[in-house]
Amino acid sequence: MRKFLKKILLWLKKNPPKYKLLLVFWEDANASLTWEEIPVIEKLHPSICMSVGYLINKTDDSFVLTSDFSFDEKNADFVISEGGNTMVIPTKNILKIEELPLKYKFK
Repeated sequence: MRKFLKKILLWLKKNPPKYKLLLVFWEDANASLTWEEIPVIEKLHPSICMSVGYLINKTDDSFVLTSDFSFDEKNADFVISEGGNTMVIPTKNILKIEELPLKYKFK
């Protein structure tokens, strides 16, 4: 496995992912599953969430992020073959986006 990892790291050095790495703050629904006094319910508000992931797709309606990639070897080269831990965030729920710089320093 270490030889395979070394090859992937060398490949990544020359071929960084084409996907931007984002830190996204977004608003989500909040809920209570218990009986609450009305004054407590009156103070409820939406949740602020934070997600980190690679931007796979962006439309007017949504941002699609995935936080994990897997690699396959094809024709003596590597490809990013799958993404995992994927999230679709409605654009209207996004409060702030920051791009995180990708700087690889592999030894």
